[in-house]
Amino acid sequence: MSKTLIFVYRGYHFLCTSEKEGPARFRPVLLRQLGWPIDKLVDLLSDSDLCRTEAEALRHAEQQAMKWADARTTAAVP
Repeated sequence: MSKTLIFVYRGYHFLCTSEKEGPARFRPVLLRQLGWPIDKLVDLLSDSDLCRTEAEALRHAEQQAMKWADARTTAAVP
């Protein structure tokens, strides 16, 4: 059973998890949680790049969550 992390960043709630694709092959998965407790989940990332460990896949999903949130909350600098 894979771990699922609840990750909150800039007011957005994300679920980071991984899917095991084979020995030492984990696919990062990132879902955005809408509502509380869980009214709806939106798939933001089902990456084609595989990671060697589950921990690496979870870190990758967290990084993608931060990138997604930053793109929506950071004002463009002229």
